[in-house]
Amino acid sequence: MFTLSQIKYQLEQHTVAGHIYEHQQILVLQEPLNPDGSTFNMFIQHNQTADQLGLQFAIELQDQQLNFLMGVTHSNQDRSYEISPGNLKGDQKAFNLCYAFYNYPKAFYLFRCTLEASDVEFEQALKAQLFDRPALAFLNTALKMDQQGHPQYWMKRQINDLAQHMKQRLQTTLLPA
Repeated sequence: MFTLSQIKYQLEQHTVAGHIYEHQQILVLQEPLNPDGSTFNMFIQHNQTADQLGLQFAIELQDQQLNFLMGVTHSNQDRSYEISPGNLKGDQKAFNLCYAFYNYPKAFYLFRCTLEASDVEFEQALKAQLFDRPALAFLNTALKMDQQGHPQYWMKRQINDLAQHMKQRLQTTLLPA
């Protein structure tokens, strides 16, 4: 059995973020850090469409189970429509809108899976909750060729890699060995 304050204390002791924001049963890592103390990259931008995704990470304590959460802000340079923090509902309110100053936030998505999810379960959840959204179809145009000449969806891969890295860091910090 653990409490949210015990979890927050563990996160602070392992310096996973510059600041940890508490919202109900969610701890949001603001200014996430790498193990060496350097700033963790939270932004991914499509090099042709200028669509950008800003990532935020959090831990949720729900019925004595730890969940890994990722808040994703989609933004671009289209001025015709933008959302504000008032558009965030429910658990989304724990997060900030993360976007570069030259972009306009268009949407916010919340990804959730158990902290103990395997890599395969995690990737399946990421696909179902995020990558399969029609509004994020631009991710399918972010292609690079690998060394064997096969196309790779680099933005999807980078989102997966960043999220997996942070999930593993949180697992190491919070779960018994």
